[in-house]
Amino acid sequence: MSSTESPGTQVELYDCRDVIGSGSSIHSIKFSEFHMFDANWKLKFCADWVDYLNTYVVSLRLRHRRNSVDDIWSLDTSVKIEFDEEWLKGGVLFDTNFSHRKREVEITTMDIAVEKVKEPNMQVCMKIIMQVKSAAGIQLRNFLDFSRPLPIFSDTIVRVDGMQFHVNRMILSMASPIFLQTFMDSQDDENSGVEICNVSSHDFRRILNAIYPPHMPPKQWIKENDVKKQLDHIYHFLQIAKALQISIVFEVADKWLVKYGRFKLEDSLLLAQTFGLRELMGSKLSKIESIDELRKRRGEISSLSHKTKSLILDHILFSL
Repeated sequence: MSSTESPGTQVELYDCRDVIGSGSSIHSIKFSEFHMFDANWKLKFCADWVDYLNTYVVSLRLRHRRNSVDDIWSLDTSVKIEFDEEWLKGGVLFDTNFSHRKREVEITTMDIAVEKVKEPNMQVCMKIIMQVKSAAGIQLRNFLDFSRPLPIFSDTIVRVDGMQFHVNRMILSMASPIFLQTFMDSQDDENSGVEICNVSSHDFRRILNAIYPPHMPPKQWIKENDVKKQLDHIYHFLQIAKALQISIVFEVADKWLVKYGRFKLEDSLLLAQTFGLRELMGSKLSKIESIDELRKRRGEISSLSHKTKSLILDHILFSL
């Protein structure tokens, strides 16, 4: 067993992200920080755009930082970067090393000539794919490994999208009455396991990691920096949890959205009323402090349910 693996877990050595940069002009395009593998390991692209013979050439640098800056660590990776815009297409594949000493990686081969553009607002979407070849002194995000049977930790099989997941019936039954009833109905033939439809194996693995302690928080299963894509991802994940009646997913998501959510008031309230997120609902209601503010936000709350509108009105009346 490698030093990066512990019994019953599997380190995620592959990750893929869509990273969006924007600016008022091509020279001012900036990229926000983004996570790969681990919530404590953040990266950021820095772009240098040069006007050369009526075209632009872009050179990229990749910076990293970790919250635990005193750690001695190194990470050897294979990195692939792809652009797919109408005015900017190309890509590069390279091997590099990240470490506590080497904070910035020069991507010297990333010179892509693009047609001259004069749009007032520029946006660049790139895909970064990273494969870890070796790691020392750094703990990447650990997932439970459901691909193999383990004594005590697994006593049945759940088949999803052609894949087998070795799970523990008690843990899943405590997390969801759907699983409880399913296992009770199949107890006479427990060795054959059960099958779940209409869920991808990728989504089901993330559901399992949300069920099993320490209950993977949304910051580890939300992969997009773009707010709209984040919202779509959260809806997708919570809809699966709702269909399977897994309350722990909503509890974890509710607390995370209150602390880190960046959505508009209407989107947050719709999310809260759709999935019964009480803390998020209360947090957003507290932002409405007067009748005048409610009038200004009339367009944002027009699509909400009568129950949610009543909660808003009650909050305003009791805060007068």
